[in-house]
Amino acid sequence: APSATIDALLGLGLGLVAFGFVYPFVQSVLVQQLTSEHLFPSVSTHLQMGLIGQMVATALMVALWIALRPAVVWNATAPASPAGAVNHPASALPGLHPRLLGTAFVCVIGLGLGGAVVWKALHTIWEFAAAHGFPFAAPADEPQDVVQLVLDVPMQSRTFIMLALTVSVGAPIMEELAFRGMIYPGLKRLLPPSRWPAVILTGLLFATVHLSWSAALPLLGFGCFLCLVRDRFGLLACMAVHAAFNFTNLV
Repeated sequence: APSATIDALLGLGLGLVAFGFVYPFVQSVLVQQLTSEHLFPSVSTHLQMGLIGQMVATALMVALWIALRPAVVWNATAPASPAGAVNHPASALPGLHPRLLGTAFVCVIGLGLGGAVVWKALHTIWEFAAAHGFPFAAPADEPQDVVQLVLDVPMQSRTFIMLALTVSVGAPIMEELAFRGMIYPGLKRLLPPSRWPAVILTGLLFATVHLSWSAALPLLGFGCFLCLVRDRFGLLACMAVHAAFNFTNLV
């Protein structure tokens, strides 16, 4: 139906805009406002401005849901879900069952570790091949910038507190609203009848935007798996698993 296609395009497009433009734009503008010839914002301030950017993007997506209900999908949509469930955050509350979240969390940890091992093996083979005539050099096997920042920042510092809030609260809420709440449902409605093309495309996009070769495979598995969690348990479960995963990595 034309209306369903329009809803899908709105969700997909607005999710991409909120994550890919609004969030970095707000952070950049705020940092520029604090920068002068004699003053350069600290790492802690950069993180604080990033957290504000996450909050603005999140508020925008929630406002879009209020104005355009189909733009954000909250409730579970798997075949086993109750028929006629209302698209509302409250409809996703049953998915916050501790046992369900614990199972999903263990699966995510396993996918992350498995993806990291596969990447290490591929990178070793790639380096070996490059040293013996393969025309493309292996990319640098370096941690994400945020991982290196965690390693460099004392836990008792204000910077670490801002980092913890950004990574464990702001990012899971904003990213899940964008990717599993808007982008994935939009792709799924545009690419029927199977959900798998939408799952894979969402996972690939999620891995790509993090700009890290070493984390690409774990993030691909993470992003695809959370699409399945969203279908079965709803968007709030995705946020909870994502937050637990990030916080565990941070610790």
